Amino acid sequence: MEQAALKKMRTKQIIVSNLIACIMIVAFFILIQMSDIRFTHFFLCLGIIMLFLSIYGFIKKGSTKSFIPIFEQIAIYEKEKLGKEWEKEKRMDNIWKMILSGLMFFQSFSFQDVTNPVFDTSPIFLLFLLIMALAIINISMLFRFRKIDRSTEGELTGYTKESNIMAIALGFLTVIIIFIFIVIFLLP
Repeated sequence: MEQAALKKMRTKQIIVSNLIACIMIVAFFILIQMSDIRFTHFFLCLGIIMLFLSIYGFIKKGSTKSFIPIFEQIAIYEKEKLGKEWEKEKRMDNIWKMILSGLMFFQSFSFQDVTNPVFDTSPIFLLFLLIMALAIINISMLFRFRKIDRSTEGELTGYTKESNIMAIALGFLTVIIIFIFIVIFLLP
């Protein structure tokens, strides 16, 4: 793929991904402002959504089809570039979704006996989470683009393992940052 076309495709990917993330978080904020959502129901819904996405991913297997055209174009490009690593990556992605679904179901069960069961969150905290989510999405995409787009055919062996380790490290860093934010700004 030509460099100019690749840059245009990646720019569209960043814009669409950020737009989807913003719409989802704003919709969630509006939803919790309009209704009294209980923690148990919130985590149960998240668990069901993640389980559905995981099962759909396992059924879909090696297909690059997507209802968003730019994501289909990217999947075709990355499948060609990554080869067998693309299949491994998709399988691991679906396994992580299933694990996350199980954690959400566990959280749903755990929050049944909470004294204040209604989901009530500060707008400042939601804005912080939006900024953190966008930062994580963009940083991880930029690392991915650099690794995939600049590599040659044999360099991407072990990419799935490397990217999973990086994701776990980034996840721990994010948890630490969110915990520090809560302790400094929301607890006093």
